[in-house]
Amino acid sequence: MSVGEEFSFKIPCLFPMNETINDTRNSNIILEPPQSVLIAFHVGQIVSIFCIIFGILGNTVLIFAIYRSSFSRFSYGLLLFFIAIFDIVRLISTAYYYLLQAQLIPLNLLTATIYIFFYRYSKNITNWLKVFLAIERLLAVKYWISNRYNINSKNTTNIQRSRQKRILYLILFLFICTLISQHPNLIPNRYLSIHLDPVRLFLMAIPNPNFYYGQYLFDGALFIIMSYIIIDDLLPVTLLIIFNTILLYKLRHLPSITSQKIAESIWILLFLTVFSIFVAPRSFIVFCNLYVDPKDVNNTIIAIVFHTFQGLEMLNHAITGYACFLSCRSLRKTLLDSIHTICKQLQTKSHRRDNPTALYIIEPSNIVSKRP
Repeated sequence: MSVGEEFSFKIPCLFPMNETINDTRNSNIILEPPQSVLIAFHVGQIVSIFCIIFGILGNTVLIFAIYRSSFSRFSYGLLLFFIAIFDIVRLISTAYYYLLQAQLIPLNLLTATIYIFFYRYSKNITNWLKVFLAIERLLAVKYWISNRYNINSKNTTNIQRSRQKRILYLILFLFICTLISQHPNLIPNRYLSIHLDPVRLFLMAIPNPNFYYGQYLFDGALFIIMSYIIIDDLLPVTLLIIFNTILLYKLRHLPSITSQKIAESIWILLFLTVFSIFVAPRSFIVFCNLYVDPKDVNNTIIAIVFHTFQGLEMLNHAITGYACFLSCRSLRKTLLDSIHTICKQLQTKSHRRDNPTALYIIEPSNIVSKRP
């Protein structure tokens, strides 16, 4: 009998202190998480909620600033644009996760599958877009060194347009490949049931050992290792670290003028790389939860690490907009100019609304009398 069939879990609030388990064979048993797990849960949840609010705000402002500036014409501006979009998707999926925990959204295989897919899809897209950004910056540095071109020349404009098209095709290709690699997450029958673990305080899924993918028995453990751990996290994070090390080395050996022009985008990438390191540990925990015997792991340590890195991973997705504005002066200038323009437009509309007759006033000096 599966865990979902044997027990029924009652979650009374968003911050559950204990859970009541109704066993059909025994009297009610109250399980409480250890104090250390409870502290880690609350800290991780508070950090996550803070990141959700300010991360969505910062990334939305970044999207607006890129759209209103010349950044949208450059390939790295497009990459930052899409990174911000999928960071927002990841943050929203975390808000959805906490609503599932509180049962404000019914917890079942369908709603859990929706969370798992959008959580993994947005995370994978974001990680690989950062790798593409690092590769694009490496190519930009190489082009600066070999050609020394003028960024205002007509030839440079054509080059940027060509790069922009290639980047859009590459992003579309990434969307399709990620959908293919993540499509098993769209199949609810992979799991027998899903519930909230009252001791670890996170959602637990029971894998279906008899699930067939076509004519073959689905190997869930191999899928988690290949997709969640290697393709989604370890490989892109490792590549990011390698490419950033190369970029920082090349930046030190560039001419001063060239270095100033390209340094801002490299510092943005460095910010994003540092926080990307936090995404890897939770994939290992997912594997342990699904396919490792609970007797072989320490529930308290697993839960503390999970909730701690839940908050740290949210920092990775919330920091994008703020890292870009802190590292790039032109983005800050674009944002301030846009805010100033919007304020002037609002003041003009407000003045016209408060003084509707102002539009019809005719200055006496403009009246020319005609004599017969």
